Amino acid sequence: MSSHLPIRRTLCQCVRSNPGSALRHFPQRQQTRLLSSSRSLRAAANPLRNASRSGRKSHTEYKRSIVLSAAGMASCAVAMFGVINIYFPQGVQKDDSKDGIDNGAIKLDGPPGLAPKDDSTVIIDGVEQVSTGNSTIPHFPKSIRLPASLDSPDSRRQSARTPGEEIKKSGEKEEDYYLLGLGIRTVSFLNIQVYVVGFYIAASDMATLQQRLVREAASPSISGVPNETAVTATSLVPKEREDLKKALLDPEQGEEVWNQILKEGGIRTAIRIVPTRNTDFLHLRDGWVRAITGRAQRANVRAKALATKEHDAHPQSEFADDSFGEAMGDFKALLGGGGGGRKSVPKGQTLLLLRDKVGALEILYQPGDAKPSVWLGEVLDERISRLLWLQYLAGKVVASDGARRAIIDGVMGIVERPVGTVEQMVA
Repeated sequence: MSSHLPIRRTLCQCVRSNPGSALRHFPQRQQTRLLSSSRSLRAAANPLRNASRSGRKSHTEYKRSIVLSAAGMASCAVAMFGVINIYFPQGVQKDDSKDGIDNGAIKLDGPPGLAPKDDSTVIIDGVEQVSTGNSTIPHFPKSIRLPASLDSPDSRRQSARTPGEEIKKSGEKEEDYYLLGLGIRTVSFLNIQVYVVGFYIAASDMATLQQRLVREAASPSISGVPNETAVTATSLVPKEREDLKKALLDPEQGEEVWNQILKEGGIRTAIRIVPTRNTDFLHLRDGWVRAITGRAQRANVRAKALATKEHDAHPQSEFADDSFGEAMGDFKALLGGGGGGRKSVPKGQTLLLLRDKVGALEILYQPGDAKPSVWLGEVLDERISRLLWLQYLAGKVVASDGARRAIIDGVMGIVERPVGTVEQMVA
């Protein structure tokens, strides 16, 4: 009994001094999860499973915005398809504006007779026709004949005609008008074609236009005033022709040149308009009124700026007096009642705007090829027709840029020949 006491005492001291050392040599058992246990083990946090409520809400809104955007794009596509079907029932037409420029240009330096650059001239019912580039109105006549009674003498009085009166050609002398250029009027970013427009000049007045263009090229006007001391030229050298074309193509210089030519008078011209879709007189009138008013306002601004520069207290503008306002009222009334009692202008029917030697404006409406033209009315103030003509001839904003360029090509064909020879060609 006494022999075991030292051994027992030694063992107890070892256990008391380091209680964990005895367990260090035994493997530790890990706690295992039984299927029957209700307490789950703690796992690593998953950000997708533990997303906050605000995060889930933003994700839902993102998906909703995608759905709304897709629906909006689909609606726009359907709306665009509907608009195209309404305005283009026969399909979208290719806009051959560049080809139309060449087709509309009348070059007078070729064989006898007037002919465009290419072979687009065709004979339809015995009349030479020029291609327009539009499928609805495919051709325009190369020349038209108007009653000589529409021409005015050097001094103009009020016409004895009444609006709505038919103009019959039987037994009456007629005047030939030749096409200088044509184009297509388009609107909106879709380039919707509204009407085909052609610019014609009386055959007997071609020499006058030719002489003024040659004079302008040889001795340009100064501030819109013709150079009276310049030597009269009969033809132009290539450099002068090139400079004249650049001036006509320039928005500001071209407007000055045409404004001076029209203001001098003595040249009878006509603008022929054929709608490519149904329209009305009020719609056409509103567009023309905006164009005339805009050009008159810009002229008034230029006059005020010039007066300020020259320290003049009274700016001189030809469009700021009461008489111009009265003339604008006459023009609005001419088409305000629907054009001689008519309101609509169906596609394919012809509207003629005539400017005589003193600048008076007359409007004719031709309901059909076999029907006589109808006289709608007139405006005697030449400023109205001059500003309206400039809307097709020159400026930064024109009714048809294709028509403007085609007309310039046509007049360049005139000045390429010696003065006085053009009228003999078309006689």
